[in-house]
Amino acid sequence: MRKTRVDLHQHLWPDSFISALAARDRPPRVYGAGDGMRLELGFEPGGPLSAAAHDPDRRIAILDAGGIDGAVISISTPLGVESLPEDEARPLLDAYHDGIAEIAAGSGGRIRAFAAACLAAPDAGAADVARRLGEGFVGLSLPSEALATPSGLDRCAPVLEALEQAGCPLFVHPGPAPWTRPDPADVRLPAWWTPLAQYPAWSLRAFATWRALGAAAYPTLRVVFAIMAGGAPFLEGRWRTFAGTAPAIDPNIFLDTASCQRLDLELALAAYGAEQIVLGTDVPVIDPAPLLRTLDGLGPFVGRAVAEQNPERVLNHPGGAP
Repeated sequence: MRKTRVDLHQHLWPDSFISALAARDRPPRVYGAGDGMRLELGFEPGGPLSAAAHDPDRRIAILDAGGIDGAVISISTPLGVESLPEDEARPLLDAYHDGIAEIAAGSGGRIRAFAAACLAAPDAGAADVARRLGEGFVGLSLPSEALATPSGLDRCAPVLEALEQAGCPLFVHPGPAPWTRPDPADVRLPAWWTPLAQYPAWSLRAFATWRALGAAAYPTLRVVFAIMAGGAPFLEGRWRTFAGTAPAIDPNIFLDTASCQRLDLELALAAYGAEQIVLGTDVPVIDPAPLLRTLDGLGPFVGRAVAEQNPERVLNHPGGAP
């Protein structure tokens, strides 16, 4: 019998969250209305926003079309909400948490969510995170830049400790921290520059720092790195070149498949094995169909491990919904 297929990397903005962004007069914010809505961001160029892409009913239809039983939603960390001053971040985080909890409650268990943290709070938002986990959020998402340095790990210690104590997973997605300097991409650069150059660089920094320091400090914390940790599986030879040997991959580290094509997946599977890879599509940013077809083409063993068994290992804790 087939187990539940779960996508660990999707984004879904509740109406309350979009409204909270629209109430702002500086980035991150939404302006315009209807088909003319646009995003203005502080760390990268903005662009159009489709409200239809964040419709819960449409999202369920996308799950059905892909044969996916459930999805875990995370806040879009490139927005920089977690990096805002506390008085600005809290209204946005409350709107996100309350809105996605309502959507999850009406989804029949098919939509769950990671909580998000107010990193500018004195405890990096640990008290709020613990409360949200108690409400049933399955884990926590953090922006990659928050974990990219030893000092960042130290600043995030309260939320990481709360997460490990609760037995809930961490999802690391490309995005800025409160101490990241805003530097939007030059308008002369094409639209693909930020997701191809900046996001992988941010992700790889976080992965390398976690592998060097974080895994030992939080030995039972399960961590999922988005977008294949910025291409980390392809640098194992470089580990050996500069470190003399590549440390073994912690069994609590997972990498998601968002934006991967067949060559990427084959390289990742060769480097780390099927046990470390989990399904992540990045809906609605990316059409999931090509990735799902590629996974099917890699055979039933890989498909079951990536889409069924490994997500279950990540989420296997005594939590509920969302």
